[in-house]
This record gives sequence, structure tokens and C-alpha cells, in this order.
Amino acid sequence: MSNDSTRRAEFTAYFEKHFGTDRQRFMDQFGVSKGRMTQYLDEEEAFGERAALNLEKRANLPLGSMFPSLLRAGSEAARILAPEGVPVVGTAQLGDDGYFCELQYPVGHGDGRINWPTRDPNAYALRCKGESMKPRIRHGEFVVIEPSHGFMPGDEVLVRERSGKVMVKQLAYVRDGMVHLDSVNEAHPRISIPEDEVEVIQYVAGIAKSALWSND
Repeated sequence: MSNDSTRRAEFTAYFEKHFGTDRQRFMDQFGVSKGRMTQYLDEEEAFGERAALNLEKRANLPLGSMFPSLLRAGSEAARILAPEGVPVVGTAQLGDDGYFCELQYPVGHGDGRINWPTRDPNAYALRCKGESMKPRIRHGEFVVIEPSHGFMPGDEVLVRERSGKVMVKQLAYVRDGMVHLDSVNEAHPRISIPEDEVEVIQYVAGIAKSALWSND
């Protein structure tokens, strides 16, 4: 499948999932002309990466929400949105209790960068050590964090407690003053933390393979 066909298939899947067959509602919501809408759906028309990127921007969607292929390493989106990459600011090692021991580098003394497209100027990455997070996170991979990105139940998030404990979990729900979190490793059960004991919750944009790291 060509890149144009891939993006058209991604667009069609998003459109049908969220709008069914209602082209007019899509055009009204995102300010798309009838001619442009026809071009998006016409298999004979080009569907460039920049067009896909601009459509996500117009829709105010997180990168890759409509076009997952924009997240591929080496894409134009990666060069446009994060030309210098996402800085690796520390190492995270999972202990036996399921919590991270987060070792941050001094400011200005990070450990290279990850080739990862992001709109968040505050994005950063942590190198993961150990095998306790398999199969979701493997030794040597990187957790990419976007502090400016919103999050919702079902998202993976980095949680830092006021006690200093740090973890990467899946947000189950927040209710009655409690934050309920599922583990990325089934060996660790769901935990619940009082909201007033949580210092920060930040969105996990994804897990980056070690091949995306560079020390330039």
C-alpha cells in the first residue's frame, strides 16, 4: 500500500468511526470545503503527509490521532515538529514493588535525544532499565512524556506521588477523591491513591524503541 493510500485509509477509518457518512458535519466542524473533502476521499488524488498534518492541526487533535502513520520515525512530521528530538532527562528502573526509581540528570546534562514527533515543547523521555515492565516496556526502551497533553481514563500516564514515588500506569478513573491506576505489568494489581497525595500526572505519548535514540 502506498503512503497516499495509507493516509486515505486512515482518514476514512477516522471519518466513519466519528461521523458515519455525514460529510457535512465533518466539513462544518473542521472548516473543510466540499472540494477538499472530495479530494481526501478520492483514490486518484494525492494525500501528502503535510496535508495529513495540517488536517490534524485544523482539527486540534493530538499528533497521530487521525493519521497514526505520522508517528513513524523519520517522517516529515518528526522533522517539522521535533527537529532536535525529545531530550532524555533520566533513567527509570522498576523496583520489585512496581515503582520507578527515577534518576534525573542535572539540567543541561541529559543522555541524548529520541527521534519522536511532538507538539509539546516540554516533552521529555526516560530510559527504562530492567525487565519488570515486559511486555509493554522492554529494557533499553524509552517512555516519552508530554506534560502539556491532556489525559483521560484508559491513557497511560506517569504519576509522581508527593512521597517521591514515580510510576507509569494506565489511568483507570478518578472518583471520590481517589486516583485508580492499573499496572502496565499484570503482575502488579490495581492501586488507588488519594488525590491529595498525587503531585503530578503526565501523559505518556508512547514507548520509543532504542533505535530512535541518538547522542548527537
